Amino acid sequence: MKKAKTQHKKQDWEQKAQEGEFRFHRTNKWRQSEDFMRQTRKLFDYFGFDQESYQGKTIIDLGSGSKMRCKYFKNADLICIEPLADRFIKEIQWCDLSEASKVFSTPAELLIEECVNKADLVMSVNVLDHCYNFENIIENVYKYLKKGGMAFLSFDKHDITDEMHPLLLNEDVCQKIFNEKGFKIKHLTKGCGNILKTYGHGEYCLNYHLIKK
Repeated sequence: MKKAKTQHKKQDWEQKAQEGEFRFHRTNKWRQSEDFMRQTRKLFDYFGFDQESYQGKTIIDLGSGSKMRCKYFKNADLICIEPLADRFIKEIQWCDLSEASKVFSTPAELLIEECVNKADLVMSVNVLDHCYNFENIIENVYKYLKKGGMAFLSFDKHDITDEMHPLLLNEDVCQKIFNEKGFKIKHLTKGCGNILKTYGHGEYCLNYHLIKK
């Protein structure tokens, strides 16, 4: 198993990874199409979620990108945390982040006090390997959740890093950090079949259902 890398220089992340992310989203035609949410529905169904299960409850969409996958959930209160949110909303016409009840243009590594103990679910899909401090993110996710709340974290497992994917995350280091931060691992799956072939860039994605004890 490859050695994990859970931290990266913030300045490099801002200058390289984030600028690359913005360019990617600004020109991404798939997210503008109906197929984006159609595939999201298939993906969330595959991960075991029901569209009706969080009605009237609060979901934090962590690392939303330019469009919120969590709009899959009907009648949920959506909070968006996305470091490029302000730029996406200002410069990408089809961006839908402003439809969330609250939007924070903030890296996942920085704690947002207003969100502490607010969430019934924190969901993050294809994000955490793009970040710069995995431990800080997991600590924040724990704080955002109500007691007994769930975090669903799905991210790629890579063999090497690059500018867009600065972190190397594997099962051993993730289990250690989740346990240290106070989570119970309810369920781990690997990959997402043929549902979203564009998702995985590594050997497979790791999909964690975590419960705040």
